[in-house]
Amino acid sequence: MSPQPARSGAPGSRPTGSPTATGPLPAVPMLDRARETVRGWFFQGISRGRSDALTVGRAAIAAALAYLVSGFIWNHEHPFFSSIVAFIIIGFGIEKKMRKIVEMSCGVMLGVLLGELARAVIGSGTWQILVVVFGAGMLARFIDSSNLFGFQVAIQSLLVMIMPITPGMTPGGRALDAVTGVVVAIIIHLLLSGDPRRLQSRAASSFYRELEDTLVSLALSARSGDRGVAQAALKNIRAVSQKYTDEWSLANDVANEMATFSPSGLRHADDVNRLQHLLVGSDRAMRNMRVIARREVEFLEAVRGDAHSRLADALLAARDAVLELSRAVSHEDVDFTEARRKLRLFCSYLSPEMLLRNDEGMRPGRAGHFEGVTLTIQLRSLAIDLLQATGLSAAEAKQFLPSLVVAADGDAIGPRPMTMEMRALEPPATTEALELLITDRSDPDRRR
Repeated sequence: MSPQPARSGAPGSRPTGSPTATGPLPAVPMLDRARETVRGWFFQGISRGRSDALTVGRAAIAAALAYLVSGFIWNHEHPFFSSIVAFIIIGFGIEKKMRKIVEMSCGVMLGVLLGELARAVIGSGTWQILVVVFGAGMLARFIDSSNLFGFQVAIQSLLVMIMPITPGMTPGGRALDAVTGVVVAIIIHLLLSGDPRRLQSRAASSFYRELEDTLVSLALSARSGDRGVAQAALKNIRAVSQKYTDEWSLANDVANEMATFSPSGLRHADDVNRLQHLLVGSDRAMRNMRVIARREVEFLEAVRGDAHSRLADALLAARDAVLELSRAVSHEDVDFTEARRKLRLFCSYLSPEMLLRNDEGMRPGRAGHFEGVTLTIQLRSLAIDLLQATGLSAAEAKQFLPSLVVAADGDAIGPRPMTMEMRALEPPATTEALELLITDRSDPDRRR
């Protein structure tokens, strides 16, 4: 009997739109990919615009105000240098503005002075521009290695050479406009910087969101036994984890600068320091996540894709703790008590006898046992990192972890009544750890 052709949608049938040996690839998937690309670009653009709206607004205010001040005080007809300098100093995004202001100010002033001197001595024209721009660029590289400084020296000297002198402007008028732009930009930046903790909270939220997504993916991989999901999570966190760490570190620097120099940020100095300290343990946790993802891939490969729901539960408990950390930093009063409670639940899973049995209750073989114990130790290290992020010391954090001291009796492995020798190896009793749950000791200056 000849086989019947498979119906559309039946198992083994080729889906509509799939490539065939005789026909070209259909256009529909390509259109879908293009639509998704455009949608992703659109929403990323909206996100960037929302994040930088205040900064661009400050830059626009500084540019307009600098132009107005130069025209009003110095009676310059077209003081465009004031606006240019003020806008460039504030710029886009977040960065360490005070250092940028110093580099910008020095570069602008040197460039304007070089341009004015060259214009007075050799005039303005094609070959003069070549000589002045080359000389300004080489002098800037000799003085300082900063690209920003060199760019400003060269570009300002170029602008002086090519821009016409307006009526009533003296040779030093542009230098005066540049100084005005610098001063206005400094004032606007310091007065309109806003709450420095907002930058840190936003960076921390993105950082923790990446941790949460990775933990969820690893939990899904453990529950299904599909190591491909863990491999995808590993590839992603390797690609983006350092970016989130660098963004938080930069936000800390900017917030610390604002809390030092800005009148509106001085009262938040203590909270800025606390959120700054939080990155130390969190960065270690992010680095640990890369290792955990790799260890889980190797563990699932060693156990041949067995499902491990208990391991998935542990990873989801870690996700819940990270979520609480993210909520804590978004509040005005930072309190890590609830995050420590979640971390205590996560810690309760972290022993090999809890994590290594599959859903049928079977222990892994020799290779699986080795990889599983390595994964368990790495998860314990993650728990300590997150607990230290809440302000605990390493010794305090270790009190949350269950014992690794077990006794073996044939094939039965698990906790047994301890001998005096085993008790000597045990961590301290958990009463102090329980007390840490109800006492917020995240303040670096807390009393012991």
